[in-house]
Order: sequence, then structure tokens, then C-alpha cells
Amino acid sequence: MLKFNIQKTINYWLNGAEYDIGVADAMFEKLKYPYALFMGHLALEKLLKAIVVKETVSHAPYTHG
Repeated sequence: MLKFNIQKTINYWLNGAEYDIGVADAMFEKLKYPYALFMGHLALEKLLKAIVVKETVSHAPYTHG
């Protein structure tokens, strides 16, 4: 089985979520609410994937559902 760095993987998802929430904030400020909502959704999904990696000590699923 191929080993992976758990903390590096968690940080990958957290950094992506932080970036996406920044984009969501920028879209919200420009009154682009659908895009702000979409980027917020992506940020939340990445946060959840970070939690999955931390709790299961394995990669998060690649699917959205």
C-alpha cells in the first residue's frame, strides 16, 4: 500500500478551502451572490475532506456525493 503524508494532505484541503472562501468573499462584495455561494460550497466541501482525512487516516473520496 502506498503511504501518504496525512498532515500534508490535510493542509492541501485546508489551503484550498481558505483560498475558495477568499474568492467567495470577493464575489459577495461585488454582489455576485451565485458565485459567492458556489465558492462557499467548494470551501465547505474541502473542509469536510480535510476532516475525513484526519479521522479516517485515508484519502477523501473523489466524488461529490
